[in-house]
Amino acid sequence: MKNLKGINFFGTDGIRGKVSTQETSPLASLDLFLSETLITPTLIDLAVRAFVRMVGGNASSTFATGSDGRDSVTGNALVDAMNNAFASCGANVDYLGIVPTPIVPLHQLEHGCLGAAMLTASHNPSNQNGIKFFIDGKKLLPEDKMGDYALSALMVELAQSEGRPFCKAGEIRQIDCTQRVASLMDSCVDAKRMKDIHFIIDTAAGAWTRYADAFFSRNGIPFTRVSADEKGYNINNHCGVAEIEGHESYTREQAEFAPVIVKTLFENPDSYGIVTDGDGDRGMLLKYDDTADCVKVYDGDEESFLVLSLLKAEGKVPEGSCVVHTLESDIMASVSFAREFGCRAVITDVGDKWICNCPDKNIVIGFESSGHVIIPLEAAGKPYLSGNGLLTAALAALAFKEGHHSFTRGFSKTWYTYFVDKSLFARDTELWKEDSKLIDSLISKALAEKTYYSYEVRHFMNKNVLAFQVLKDGMTVALLISRNSGTEDKNAVYLKSIDDLVPSLRPIAQALADNHRAKMRNPKRKEAAVAASVMKAIEGAGRFELTEEQAKDPMMNSVLHALEREGQIKGNGKTFVRS
Repeated sequence: MKNLKGINFFGTDGIRGKVSTQETSPLASLDLFLSETLITPTLIDLAVRAFVRMVGGNASSTFATGSDGRDSVTGNALVDAMNNAFASCGANVDYLGIVPTPIVPLHQLEHGCLGAAMLTASHNPSNQNGIKFFIDGKKLLPEDKMGDYALSALMVELAQSEGRPFCKAGEIRQIDCTQRVASLMDSCVDAKRMKDIHFIIDTAAGAWTRYADAFFSRNGIPFTRVSADEKGYNINNHCGVAEIEGHESYTREQAEFAPVIVKTLFENPDSYGIVTDGDGDRGMLLKYDDTADCVKVYDGDEESFLVLSLLKAEGKVPEGSCVVHTLESDIMASVSFAREFGCRAVITDVGDKWICNCPDKNIVIGFESSGHVIIPLEAAGKPYLSGNGLLTAALAALAFKEGHHSFTRGFSKTWYTYFVDKSLFARDTELWKEDSKLIDSLISKALAEKTYYSYEVRHFMNKNVLAFQVLKDGMTVALLISRNSGTEDKNAVYLKSIDDLVPSLRPIAQALADNHRAKMRNPKRKEAAVAASVMKAIEGAGRFELTEEQAKDPMMNSVLHALEREGQIKGNGKTFVRS
């Protein structure tokens, strides 16, 4: 057992890991998570019971819960563990079934639930699952007496204690949210203005699937859904935001190895594409661009600009408003929102939890490039701040249709390294120090003759984010960032820059990524062997053909997704070749 003092089991957005249904003791479940990133029913049980204790739950309390559908492959072992854990504490449970994540905090606020939990691994591959917690409709921050560290400490305390206090089990109630989801969408989208738009929809075979079909059908909006029905094992598999993220556009030549929605848009160039992730809190808009003969991807940054254009035209952007976006956003976002809407910009850490917990009371929209977009609403007299991928993309499409346009982007690229030992990269590790010296040395050389630029270390709330910013006239014009993912076993190097600096800074980002791929891979991971076999097949035959049996293997799909995101291979879901 590892030293559990000061440990934090939570990442960027809840707890996530690979699924195992093996029976374990509480302490063993913590050890399995720390050593192998395994999510077991016991771990879910432990996390929920700790959460109930942290928020002061008792026999008069009610908690809202939901899931994204992927747990059907285990016979709902994790769903049952979650709901039974709440009930075992004497609390009542409103289980909403398979629902998009934003519906869970909405139900919590409207029905006065003490807390809420969503069983999901969001955009992660189907072999993973996890849990997100909500207090007052908001996700937890790391610090504070009701934050990630406090909850983690309670999990350890409970795991080390013997047995459970006996109490009468609470009631688990099945709640049908169909009508509430419908009324939420109807209240936010004027469907009459969208009836002459044809939509191509990819719901990642996840939580939005049935509700999206119902929304467009009920309102007479023509649509074609290209992702499969939710079956659990197929969530996020070669579909959804995770496949689109990182692409600014797709050329016609790239369509063969692009997600199905891209090919469909080339065949239906007058349509709009909507892509969500597995649990539905992220979404992106796609549109064919006839001037460049490509399918353009509008991420969270650009969607927010489009939505705010729509709101401004309707007189819904008050003076003194601010926008909140994360460090992953386009470098031109702050500049563009200030110029067009007069909005102040607040830049925060990665994760929508930082947006919804921003103390500024004048937020008109919050966003990150990943497709998390938060349009502030109200529920039961309280602020409702949750990303809704379908809503965001639909409003962005309406803004386009009514003549609004996005802003001119800067340069943005991410280099991923998957299946890593994340302990190798953290503040003051050898790799951290090596990266810092490398960046400092290379940036100083790159900017030696550009005296109108300066650079400095940029500090964020997450102390394990290494960031350097380049400044011009006091404004940030480039960010070079390295950080471990809080949701997957991967490391990322980001470059966000104005075009003028790209030739100087891109080689630095590439050097960092190359160094991480050489030093951070975890050879003990089973995925490493699978990845090697895929690459060997491609080297030998020129391509890798996915069999029917392999297509249902969560680990294989996870590996293929990783190799694609690293830029090593490209594929169409069945056939994969070198990039």
